[in-house]
Amino acid sequence: MFKIKKLGSKSYFNVNYISYVCIYLVYSSIFVFLNTYFPILFFDVLNINRFMLALMQFLAYSILLLRPAFAAITDKYKINGYQRKYYILFSGYFLACVYIFMGVTFNNILIFGLFLCLIFMASTMLDVSTKSLIIDSSPSNEIKKRAFFFVTVGSSLGSAFPFFLYILLVNDIYSIESWNMFFLFSYMFLLPLLFILPLITEKRKKTPHLFDNPELSDNSKTKYEYSNTNFKKTFILLSIFVFFAFSDILFSYPFFPFLLNKFGTTNFNLLNFFLIFVFLLNIVSTAIGTFFIKKTTPKKMIFILIPIIGIIYILFTVVNFLLFVLLFFIVSTLTVITNLNISVYLMKFNKGNKSLHFHMIATFKNIAFCCFIPLGIYISNFIITEQLIIIGAILLNLSLIPLTFIKM
Repeated sequence: MFKIKKLGSKSYFNVNYISYVCIYLVYSSIFVFLNTYFPILFFDVLNINRFMLALMQFLAYSILLLRPAFAAITDKYKINGYQRKYYILFSGYFLACVYIFMGVTFNNILIFGLFLCLIFMASTMLDVSTKSLIIDSSPSNEIKKRAFFFVTVGSSLGSAFPFFLYILLVNDIYSIESWNMFFLFSYMFLLPLLFILPLITEKRKKTPHLFDNPELSDNSKTKYEYSNTNFKKTFILLSIFVFFAFSDILFSYPFFPFLLNKFGTTNFNLLNFFLIFVFLLNIVSTAIGTFFIKKTTPKKMIFILIPIIGIIYILFTVVNFLLFVLLFFIVSTLTVITNLNISVYLMKFNKGNKSLHFHMIATFKNIAFCCFIPLGIYISNFIITEQLIIIGAILLNLSLIPLTFIKM
């Protein structure tokens, strides 16, 4: 079994590192299914009413706005003496159960929408609790970066798994039986999570009460001190930055149906085969991003990478298949490095010993999803996907304007 030592030792988080891989394998896989393959099923096979689909997406993504409330709950209330462990345990098992039921309801958009909302509720609590545990239990930036490396490994494996299943099981995209088999086999990725959740470790609090409000410790203070005015100003600017930094999600839902129609079934299947290996690229990208964080500041990297990503998005609309695959791999690498830098940058914004401020800012990513995904689905009725991609690239670069005025 895994040897668990005191906080600060190199071996303390071994079991938690494995749990981060399993948690984000499931978390990432579910969102690949939702944002890559369900659009093809809904747009090209079932021909679901796009207004109803956009409404369901809006309601589901609205659940993500509860992130600060979930963070406040996990900051304030302990269960059996643990601040995070049981929130991770309960939300992980609930997420697995709800996903199993959702996979057999896609023919009924209303029932599917209900389970979709529950998926978002469980996954948000799981994500909040896990990242709060990382923030709480990482006394140095090195340990934080190490923990987020394993988060990225899990996310990368989770991103690859659906593509592998698609290549293996979906021979005819217009066959409902193929899709049923596809979703049935997707339940396999839940198994590692179900076994690892009870093994998650956390330093138990001395007072095992459900309600606790610990005092600020010296170790939790950051080197950034804010007056109330500067705190509010920085909070507003960071919120606007994060909102637009993820506005390119605008074209995510119509994107894969667009690729299917643009390149044809054969090339689309070939693309899915290539995407199986993106997880290796993402892991390497995280290592590269960690290296550059040591060499330069996250803010500088963000200013360099976002314009490049925007240019590549625009090129997506005009290139042939081979160039698209090359550019897609490049933009995947740059996106991973950018998101890593954004996460590290946001962690500098802290006042006190709670994770709430980090999650409040991160909620604006969810607000962007809530706004731009349904909007992209709905307006795809009226404008072509190439125009959506260009609009997304422009919105993404608008995020650099508030970032310019942030002194952090």
